[in-house]
Amino acid sequence: MLIEDIRPTTLTGVKRLAKQLKKMQGITHADALELAAKSANCVSFHHAQQTLPMRSAGCSSPYVLLTIYWSDKDRGHRCGRETLRIELTRPILELCDKSGLKYVRGFGDLRMVAADHFISDHIAPNQNYARDRLCMAERSLRFMEHTGLRPYRNRTIYPKVLNENRLPNTDHATSWIDHVHGQFVLIDEPYGNVPDEKARAAWADRTGWRIEKSVWPGMYRPSDCDLYVAVDGRAGYDLNVLMRKIDAMPA
Repeated sequence: MLIEDIRPTTLTGVKRLAKQLKKMQGITHADALELAAKSANCVSFHHAQQTLPMRSAGCSSPYVLLTIYWSDKDRGHRCGRETLRIELTRPILELCDKSGLKYVRGFGDLRMVAADHFISDHIAPNQNYARDRLCMAERSLRFMEHTGLRPYRNRTIYPKVLNENRLPNTDHATSWIDHVHGQFVLIDEPYGNVPDEKARAAWADRTGWRIEKSVWPGMYRPSDCDLYVAVDGRAGYDLNVLMRKIDAMPA
């Protein structure tokens, strides 16, 4: 179905696709291997074993493909597919594990179908929506790549102050963790000119937290929103170092 357009280039990729085909089509493993081999432009799995490398060359740069299908009912049900190739400094699962990606903005419904390919099982309402989603996902990857932060998933020890004394005008907030220092980081992305800066400064004085505005446009809607970073100021965490990393990111 959604994996029919995957074209493996390695024997490992053929075997991985075969597992997906077996599961989705309810066929035998042998039949799935034959289908997967044909997707790799081989006449049979035996042919794939003879011609394809086991895995990609180690010198090649890591990358990931993100795919979203779309169907626009307002334009006569015109439909298509958007795929974005993103060059990375290291494999995506070194940036964030597979379960953690579910908490990353833009990745919520993207399913991993190969080591280098994620596909959405939901059909986007139009082409622009699909493109916006893919670009949002890339911005999130770049954020993790440059900062080293990872999505924070342990809600049982979520900072109480953020529930009891909420940051004023917070919007589109996401939770992150600096695993090196064990530091919780709040990223807030409200619409521009909305936050009451005096109320936020008073909140910081009241709670002991620090909050800084970045010059980087952000992950959510760079053209409309601003990005703020907040951490517990009593933890001794060097927020200035993190801000320099974020501010230095390319738009």
